[in-house]
Amino acid sequence: MLPTKEQLIQHLTDKMTNQDIANIYGTSFQKIIHLIKKNGINPNELRKENTQIVYEHELNGVVVYIGSGVWYRCRRYTNRGNLEHKKLMQEGKLTYKFLADLIQKKKQDNMKQN
Repeated sequence: MLPTKEQLIQHLTDKMTNQDIANIYGTSFQKIIHLIKKNGINPNELRKENTQIVYEHELNGVVVYIGSGVWYRCRRYTNRGNLEHKKLMQEGKLTYKFLADLIQKKKQDNMKQN
């Protein structure tokens, strides 16, 4: 079964890749791209691709890393310096969670100061 428009919007808002979404529904990432275009969805806007994010990596429910960068940075393991961290990411043993959008946080701080 394929995702509905509402489900696609939620997955993209949660900063999931097309491949992540495809894996959930047992289809190809190309089919997900087709559905996004068919439904007139702008994934860049929903993922807030131009903003920096703060994220954490967890291993068995314990936070092992906190980082920041563009939305897909938390999934990249090719540029990791710590070999143990890199190996855990390659093996899919780490889960990730988005903590905050940095631009959103700066706006909130500015509003508090005024």
